[in-house]
Amino acid sequence: MAGRFNLDDYVDVAERIDQFYAKYPEGRLLTELVNVANWQGKQTQFIVKSYAFDGQNLLSTGLAEESFGTSGPNQTSALENAETSSLGRCLANLNFSTTRSGNRQRASKQEMQKVQRGTAPEPTPEQVELKGLLGEKFKVAKDRKAFIESVVFHDVDGVSSLTPDEVKLCIDVLTTQKGE
Repeated sequence: MAGRFNLDDYVDVAERIDQFYAKYPEGRLLTELVNVANWQGKQTQFIVKSYAFDGQNLLSTGLAEESFGTSGPNQTSALENAETSSLGRCLANLNFSTTRSGNRQRASKQEMQKVQRGTAPEPTPEQVELKGLLGEKFKVAKDRKAFIESVVFHDVDGVSSLTPDEVKLCIDVLTTQKGE
């Protein structure tokens, strides 16, 4: 599809790092954690800056941001993803190819995965059912969220962030409570 980011065409950051050291045997890649945002006592957002040197000469820099999420790699590895993305951007700024086809892509793979995760698919019938049941039982959004988190034992962004098994579990708990 034209205009869409093709993950299969993407040159992974690890491969670009190998290309960097092949081209610059005396080169160095450094990363720096430039900002950590905390929310409710938890580290939630990281900004990392990368530097590419050949000897003492600074060749390029790159920045990236990642935040903890409720699913995928950022559930546990947001800092590591920010570091990898910043290295990818640094090497892209140094004109290392990000695609095999030669198309110019500025976004990192992780950035495009964030964009793809950000597009909301149509809710499943089970998600619609759960939303209805939650709306009947809890009039306030924070109460609905608190109920879901008490059932699945982790922070959630809402019904759309639940796995199909978690949706079913919440429905089961709500319908069991309804019958009592």
